[in-house]
Amino acid sequence: MLIDGVVLEEGPMNPPHAITLELVDAVLRATFGAGWRIRSQSPLLLGQHLDPEPDFMVIAGTARGSNAHPTTADLVVEVADSSLAFDSDEKRRIYATAGIPEYWVVDVSGRRLLVYRDPRAGDYDSQQAFGSGDSVSLLAAPTATVKVAELLI
Repeated sequence: MLIDGVVLEEGPMNPPHAITLELVDAVLRATFGAGWRIRSQSPLLLGQHLDPEPDFMVIAGTARGSNAHPTTADLVVEVADSSLAFDSDEKRRIYATAGIPEYWVVDVSGRRLLVYRDPRAGDYDSQQAFGSGDSVSLLAAPTATVKVAELLI
């Protein structure tokens, strides 16, 4: 991924991270149906020197007819174990600065979901943590509810 003009290489993925990716993918696909794109570990072009590859991004529309990487998303989700500090700090600010309306970090080790909303002035005004017994609604799909436990192993 390209962050501030620097190519960052990620280390090998451990099993809890990989399994959590599968769980998040299943929940997102069940929650968002037709008319939504779920992209996984693909570029999100946020500027000339900023090209993160989030674990997931949810974008209104369909892939058919698209011929470029997206420049925005309705929801970005990162799965974090060893990358929790980076995902919940630097990436949070990157996505807020880009105006991504909702950003989630699934904290694998902490067994929680961090939800960031309302981007303003390079950060999110709303920052909440939800545990495995909680449910969360989505800004892009307000009638849908996600049980945090479904995202966690």
